[in-house]
Amino acid sequence: GADGTLHPADASFASMDELAQALPYHGYILASLDDRGLGQSQPANGGGYARIIDPAAETQDAKALLDWLYDHADQYYVRRQGGSGIDKDIVVGTLGYSYGGGFQLPLSALDPRVDAQVPVAAWHDLLYSLLPGQVLKQSWTQILCLFAVTPSSGSNIGAVNTPLMRTMCDTTAIRAPGAFQVRTLSDLVARTAAPPPGQEPVSQDQLVSFFYRHGLGYFRTQQEQGAPWGFGESRARLRAVPTLLIQGNRDNLFNLTDAWLNQRTLQQAGGDARLLSMEGGHMNPFASQVEGTANCGGVEGVTSALAWFDHYLKGRNSAQYQAIPSSLCLSVADTPNAPAVPAVGLELAAMPVGSLDGSGAVPARLDSLSATVPAAGLAPVFVPVTTISGSGKVLAGVPTLGSIQVSPGPLAAHRVTAIVGVGIRRGGKTFLVDDQLTGFAEGQWSGNWGVDEGDPVLLPAVGEQLQDGDQVGLLFYEQHVQYSVIVSADGLAGAPGVISYLLGKPLPNPVASILDPVLNAVTDPNPYSVSASDVELPILVPGEYPHSRLNRPAS
Repeated sequence: GADGTLHPADASFASMDELAQALPYHGYILASLDDRGLGQSQPANGGGYARIIDPAAETQDAKALLDWLYDHADQYYVRRQGGSGIDKDIVVGTLGYSYGGGFQLPLSALDPRVDAQVPVAAWHDLLYSLLPGQVLKQSWTQILCLFAVTPSSGSNIGAVNTPLMRTMCDTTAIRAPGAFQVRTLSDLVARTAAPPPGQEPVSQDQLVSFFYRHGLGYFRTQQEQGAPWGFGESRARLRAVPTLLIQGNRDNLFNLTDAWLNQRTLQQAGGDARLLSMEGGHMNPFASQVEGTANCGGVEGVTSALAWFDHYLKGRNSAQYQAIPSSLCLSVADTPNAPAVPAVGLELAAMPVGSLDGSGAVPARLDSLSATVPAAGLAPVFVPVTTISGSGKVLAGVPTLGSIQVSPGPLAAHRVTAIVGVGIRRGGKTFLVDDQLTGFAEGQWSGNWGVDEGDPVLLPAVGEQLQDGDQVGLLFYEQHVQYSVIVSADGLAGAPGVISYLLGKPLPNPVASILDPVLNAVTDPNPYSVSASDVELPILVPGEYPHSRLNRPAS
């Protein structure tokens, strides 16, 4: 806070804001900028349109800020680094969440002055985040488009869109009658290619290129292909930047697999890249989510972030730095009643992916499974993969599918979408683990659309303590609030009237005044059948699985 105090017990994003305020009291110079289209950086005064951290736009602005800091180093007590061979070199650490997390990764790729970074709740690939399996996360589209509006009548809520984003929001989200009919990429492209009068048409190539080029996944893929990034770089090779990633298990906008993909990419570049998962992050108010802290069991997020900077920017090897796990801490706190549950973290040498083998592993795989999801299905269809025998086991890591086939069922009036998550049946009741779901449009899938890195189908990474007798498997939903358009106040029954976490701005109150008040959550019937091969879940015994142990807060 304003006296240098950290607040690890506060909600994750708030605690990061408080860390930023505290940094000057710990010997750091704090510099920030309004990204294009946000705050005071508006097109009317030359600020430009918001482009969702375009490496050709916002990243260049951040580089210009570092140039300015070098030029004014004496005035603001910024430490220059001579003899590095880097032009205008200064000591630089970056910090931020969401949009402020996403800006750091392209900046550190394109500017060699970044010495350490702490991206919180950032993305790896926006296509994977927003359109997994070519299915639109509709309720998040509603939320994000609330903030992507042109300020009018003196209002300064949200951002000033690039024309592409304005077309997308005006044709598929809160201002569009029939937005509930936009479920898939093909639906989205059909709308944006023929927008209302006055809007700029957007093709599929434009849409895909815009989102794909704004994440670390693009940089990795181009590098693997020996291709340039195209942003004025002198060398298209990722740097070994020390990176502490902090990401939410229950963040269903940018999920934990996003962070693991970033960690893997940065580790392959030779960097010290570590990952803490937390119970905070982007919480979906339509799904009645409540934000938890930035901590992983007994490992405090904000304390670790400060120690990370102290170590890599000042050379301090503090006890707080030593307490950061060497690779990964995965929160395995209970999903039911989260985040008001005991904090538990699982330290690991690497992220478990798929079914595990060897000491402490609990193999959990099916060669194939199938399910039929009827129209108007009020409850999800549960397909068990394994039954837990005994106590002390955890579900921890990235579930995988070799392939998944989605086919339309009776009464389907459009291209159907499977909505899939990991579920646990316990004591006759079934719950969705970590609120995580992935959509798959009708057709065959053998990988994640938009992420071309040689993996099978990756579901969001999760962490959950298991009990004797638990059945662990997959849940298939006909409809779910995360993939539905919310259009009335009744749909906000579990949400606070004002929610302050996206872009640091409150949602307009009441939200229903902006949305079309027709029904609670609107979509057409979505019956489908699904078959999947090589279904694998990561389950292990902490302490027996190599290099694993549980940690909890000190009592």
